[in-house]
Amino acid sequence: MSRIRQTGSASAAAAAAETPCFVLLLLRVAAAAALPLLVAVLSAEGAAAFSPSVSSGNGALSTTKASCRSVGGAAGIGSSLYSTAEDEKVEGSESSADGGVLATTDEEDDDDEDEEEWVYEEYTDLTEPDFYNSEWKIGTVWNDRPNEIKETWVRLIVDDGGGGPGASSTNVAVWGDGARGKWNIDVPSQFFSVSKESFGGWLGKRIYAGNADDYYYLQGTVRGWSPIASASVLGQWQMKRLGVDRDEAGVAPWFQEEEEDDSEEEEENVQGSGAIEQVEAIKEGEQ
Repeated sequence: MSRIRQTGSASAAAAAAETPCFVLLLLRVAAAAALPLLVAVLSAEGAAAFSPSVSSGNGALSTTKASCRSVGGAAGIGSSLYSTAEDEKVEGSESSADGGVLATTDEEDDDDEDEEEWVYEEYTDLTEPDFYNSEWKIGTVWNDRPNEIKETWVRLIVDDGGGGPGASSTNVAVWGDGARGKWNIDVPSQFFSVSKESFGGWLGKRIYAGNADDYYYLQGTVRGWSPIASASVLGQWQMKRLGVDRDEAGVAPWFQEEEEDDSEEEEENVQGSGAIEQVEAIKEGEQ
């Protein structure tokens, strides 16, 4: 009997020893099951806190500093953590009318500056009809006589060749001294030229050419050749259209250039005199 009692008491002791282990096992299983749920809840709250807010306008997304700092405080992180480059971007951005945030960059500012530099100017290309039956007063300065201006006139007409079958029109230039030549305007390049021939070109030719950038005034260089001289630049020419309203024609471009040059020289002189005065003042102060 004593042997049986001892065995029973031993089994009871073993059961009592196994009971805490079983409880610990249940606690571990419960903790393992609850941990993913706790992580999911915390992740959902963090995502909601850091998610961008949607404005009531057109749906533009904007992340505010207040939401970032509140999450940082809840997580035990100081608000200074978010006062970095992201805050600077928000502070440097422009708020739209509906509450959204429109970020501005240096490239956009540079593009705006480039656009402001463009100047819109209206102009009209000159064509052959603009020169039909026009008369011009032309002045030429030859390279071998730079202090003398030789003036004459030239009339630009169109010779229809008699108007018969197969006849073609020719642009003819009639000069004041009786010489004749041809004139032409290249519309795509806006380049004008008029020639002056001696005995049909057998004894030489002179070509007055330049950019056709003005309806009333033209200028350019004279090129020519002769039986005893090769082609070369002989001088410069300027001419103005006759038979037009002078007020409408305005000031010749070469006179405008001279006025601009004079104004630039005056500015340089003023700046130079100001610099000299500053140097003299410095010297007086040192003395």
